Amino acid sequence: MGISKLKVLILLILCSFSLMNCQKKKMEEKYNWLGTISAPQEYPMEIYQGAIVGNDFTYSFDSIWGTQNTGWGNEGGTMSVDTETMDLPHQLEFTWYSLVEKKFFTGKWDLDQKKIKNLFDEGFVDQDTRKRTTYNSFVVGLAPKGRVVLWIKGAGNQKEVGVFQAHDTIITKEKAYENAQYMFNDGFADRMLNDPEYKTFKPEIREKIKEEGYPEPDIYDIYREKFNWKPVVILPEGSVWIDFGFNNYNGEQENLFAKTLDDNTYKNRAVPKFCGFYWRDKNKNRYAVWVDSFDEKEIFELFQKLGKDEEIDFTIKVNEDNTRVFLSLVTEKEELSITKAKIRLSRKIE
Repeated sequence: MGISKLKVLILLILCSFSLMNCQKKKMEEKYNWLGTISAPQEYPMEIYQGAIVGNDFTYSFDSIWGTQNTGWGNEGGTMSVDTETMDLPHQLEFTWYSLVEKKFFTGKWDLDQKKIKNLFDEGFVDQDTRKRTTYNSFVVGLAPKGRVVLWIKGAGNQKEVGVFQAHDTIITKEKAYENAQYMFNDGFADRMLNDPEYKTFKPEIREKIKEEGYPEPDIYDIYREKFNWKPVVILPEGSVWIDFGFNNYNGEQENLFAKTLDDNTYKNRAVPKFCGFYWRDKNKNRYAVWVDSFDEKEIFELFQKLGKDEEIDFTIKVNEDNTRVFLSLVTEKEELSITKAKIRLSRKIE
């Protein structure tokens, strides 16, 4: 074989390998994901139609999803699909009826596909399996005044990847599709909101609305404000801090353990809404603390008083005999006590 023919053959082989690698890479860029809906407990939303759109796959929503108000950032149910892997989405569109506002809202938005891809590719380590995994769900948040937030969710982790503004729209019963006709029945919204038979609200939420009214719609913007803080746990001598999981008011969620706990540092985070952690005392007995909720007014006032420029230690101190917990926000300049949180402290866990 001549030298020139040999060069051509080598070039063809190299091109074939390159093409195979490109095709393999393209196949590897498929992902597995589903979609779900979140809405505030006090602001139930009725789903009309929507879609999370990828090049080769569309995850659709319609009236079968019904009334949604699992709580801001909390996922609802999911619908199974036959497709196992798909491209990441590049567009979100949604139309819904806000029962409290008695308005339809609609919008269509492009997604930051590069940001989403980077997060999916980076993934995280699952605390239960100790293996690297990634996100598997998109959570569409629907809030008053047409606010829309998109999160991605995986085991113990949830991140905001988009914030959008819908506009109100008019849909008539004559134009609505058949399965959505019920939304236009006389008094539908009032019955859903006011008749306990429909169980739209949990009893404690209904009582809260009765006493305090509905939350100010702008609160869902305030929830997104971030401060430079990290968790700090102070334990009795000889104890070992095992992990720290927390949800924030903006719907994001983190789970720190092992290396991520060792690397724990200040980050721009929204105000914490819930947190919990485990530790072992000097005798290897395991305990846990759960801060189930804060007084919203107090915790926001304390963070806002310290400001966004300070490095803030969100500090949880356990006393010497593992019977009491003290919460505070600490900076170089001052310490502010958190006094109104609901806290559970476990007994020794066998």
